[in-house]
Amino acid sequence: MVESVDIPTVMSGPVLEIVDLEYVIKDRRLFDGLNMTIGAGESVAVIGPSGSGKSTLLSCVLGLAKPDTGTVLVDGADVMSLRRQALARHRSRSIGMIFQFGELLPELSPIDNVALAALLSRADRATAYSRAATLLDDLGVPRVETTDRLSGGERQRTAVARALINSPSLLLADEPTGALDSKTRDQVAEQLFALPGTRRCGLLVVTHDLTVAARADRVLELRDGVLKQADIAGVGGR
Repeated sequence: MVESVDIPTVMSGPVLEIVDLEYVIKDRRLFDGLNMTIGAGESVAVIGPSGSGKSTLLSCVLGLAKPDTGTVLVDGADVMSLRRQALARHRSRSIGMIFQFGELLPELSPIDNVALAALLSRADRATAYSRAATLLDDLGVPRVETTDRLSGGERQRTAVARALINSPSLLLADEPTGALDSKTRDQVAEQLFALPGTRRCGLLVVTHDLTVAARADRVLELRDGVLKQADIAGVGGR
């Protein structure tokens, strides 16, 4: 049976809204009434100690982890209530994900890696490759035969292009500069945090790096299962 689910395509509210998230793993309460809202054009960084649940929070937004109670609205749709096929479609259309190590296919060229994400979302080949080429040029990624010929920063910029290829309303980044040297980190972070303004998307970054976090419009700390405004006064950012 073909599943039919109405998913909003026009945003009039936040691109991400998390309400009263509760998540218990074994005997540990990872989230205890966690709340968050991100609007279009806004960036939010989440910091916190290792094991506090930062990456798990991203998994909940992606619909990969199922909390016990609460609501996670992405682009107006509750990812907790979507079935598998509808969730996959919505995730592909509305969310772009950037990983710490890029997670690119090394045997493919940068343009193939980026275009593939559009092709999997059923874009036609000409459109997919045209969009990919434009994004890579905008981000300063050179044309090479395979991604293993790229520097670390160039690979991360390719990963950013791949995350943008389907024009998502929400970008997620999990330690996106964690594998880079300080100079390259600053270059990638500058491009990353400019995206909400140029693309009118929301950006949620989880990081241990306070210098990166300080570039966000808001910095929140995840501790004891809740998010609170973080005090990182004096840390260099933008």
